[in-house]
Amino acid sequence: MKHLLMTAVGIAATFSLNAQLYVEGTLLTPSNTGAYIEVTPLRRPDGTYHMGVDYGQTRSRRPHDCLTDNKGRRYEFRSAIDGLNFIYENGWEVVIVYPVEDIRRYLMKRR
Repeated sequence: MKHLLMTAVGIAATFSLNAQLYVEGTLLTPSNTGAYIEVTPLRRPDGTYHMGVDYGQTRSRRPHDCLTDNKGRRYEFRSAIDGLNFIYENGWEVVIVYPVEDIRRYLMKRR
């Protein structure tokens, strides 16, 4: 009986989890993003990627505002697809992919 109760609590907890993405320490919410964001994978010299995000925010001094944890530490991804999968797991899906110069940009919609 105890095992069944713990399983039910675990399942209920997974349904109550909210996806949370941060850009330079700012939580993305429906009130500050609307339905769409633009994501730009940014390749670093060491081969890892940061994910630049434009959600309509006022531009900072940096050329790109990137995905971070809640303390503002930037996430590093193994590839652009790794970063896109992370964003998808947090409630967004790709609507369209388009090139700007030699970089692909991804328009994403809240799921």
